[in-house]
Order: sequence, then C-alpha cells, then structure tokens
Amino acid sequence: MTLVENLHAKNAEPRRRYRKQPKAELRLLYPVVNDMFDEIAQAQNCGYSWKDIGAAVLERMAKDGISVQYIQAYDVADIYRHIRRDRELRGLLDDE
Repeated sequence: MTLVENLHAKNAEPRRRYRKQPKAELRLLYPVVNDMFDEIAQAQNCGYSWKDIGAAVLERMAKDGISVQYIQAYDVADIYRHIRRDRELRGLLDDE
C-alpha cells in the first residue's frame, strides 16, 4: 500500500497549500536594491561579503529615513538574487 493510499484509507484530509506573504518591510527594500543593483553587483565582484553589502544598503536606507528595524542583511542578498534572475530572464543584464 502506498503512502497516498494509506492516507486515503485513514480519511485524512489534505491541507490547503499555504503561501507565506512577504514581510511589509521587504516591499520597502525591493526598490532600493533595484536602484542600487549595479553598485551591489560591483561590490560583489570586488569580493565583499553579503553581510557587509547588506549592512551598507541598510545604512543608506536609514540615512534616507526608511525604517530598517526588521530587515536583515541576508534579505538584501535574497532580493538581489531575485532581481538578477528576473533581469536574466528578460535579457536585461549586460554580458559580463
């Protein structure tokens, strides 16, 4: 008996899929990272760590008056990778 057949025999109901909504703070971070994309790529190519890059981006956001209380440095890396993947798919990235 397969796992699915076993679950059906026990009358177990499948749970609906749950998709976690992004934090509201990340919606503030996306346009900043998008504007600073080239600078972040340059810093990454120079060998700086994501921790240092993220801290610099958050520092600039704080100077601009954007609340960065719940944003972490790794959030910058995640959003950067998302934007990069999107640009690659659209063909907007320069060939390096």
